[in-house]
This record gives sequence, C-alpha cells and structure tokens, in this order.
Amino acid sequence: QALDGLRARVQVKDLRDDKKIFGPTAANDFKQFNDRYHLAWTEADKERLSVGETDLQGLFQEAFEKRLELLGVEIAPYTDDDAPQFQILLNTMKIDLKERKWMVQASYEANLSMDNQLVARQIISGSAERVKIVGRKGADTTLSEIFTDVINKLDIVKLFRQAKWVR
Repeated sequence: QALDGLRARVQVKDLRDDKKIFGPTAANDFKQFNDRYHLAWTEADKERLSVGETDLQGLFQEAFEKRLELLGVEIAPYTDDDAPQFQILLNTMKIDLKERKWMVQASYEANLSMDNQLVARQIISGSAERVKIVGRKGADTTLSEIFTDVINKLDIVKLFRQAKWVR
C-alpha cells in the first residue's frame, strides 16, 4: 500500500514495428496462434486465479492495473483528465527459435504524466532462453517467465517518487 490514496489512469500503447510476436522460425510451431493470451494471477498462497484471455495490449493493461491496485493506487477511468496518466509504451515482444532454444526479448517504457507533461520515466527490458525439448511447452514457459519478469522489474514506487508524488 505504498501509494495508498493516489489515482492514475492507465494506458498501454503497442509501438512495436512488427506486431507479430513470433519470429519466422518460431511461427512454424504456432501456426494456429490468434494473438490471444491467457492471464492468471498466482496468489501468495500459490492459488492460481484465471483472469481470462486478451490480446497483448490487454495483457499489459491488466497486469499493470493489478500491480498499481496492489500498491494502493485507485485506477481512474481513462477519460478522467484530472488523474495522472500511467502509460506503458510497448517497444519489443518477440519469441523465436534459434539452435533448439526458445529466445524471448521484451522491452517497454513506463511514463507518468500530468496535463500532458512527462514527469517520470523508466525503460525496462529483459530476455530469456529455454532449451526446446519437444513441442511448444518451453516457448509458453519462457514467454510467461519474461512477461512476469519485465512486469515486476518496473519499480512503480520509484516512478511515483521521481514524479515527486510520494516520499
């Protein structure tokens, strides 16, 4: 509850040049993929709660709204111009298969702004790899791990401190 009492509206923009998540080699193993991701939370007691399916932007939106809420931030409607804007600019999210290894890269920029003025910013990136054994399971696991890693890598409290909205 480090940010208890603060409000923010959340926006995720997908700025990737190539909107396909799979590189050419990995795409061969995922021919039926339709840009839908299943999101689930793992609670402290290890219980897994399904949130549902969404596209990549929705995946980031749901994850950051949940992180903000856990820190005590009230999520304001996007139309609320009085609330600061917490914005995620997705730059990279790619998985490919190279030399029998699933390789994943992800990067984004997190911004806080008020009245269209940027007040704080962090750039986050990560990568992961996992040996391909049989099938697609390694790709699923690797993508899940890198997504969790880059979501949790953002120091949201530090971002709000940088904006001088908390001590």
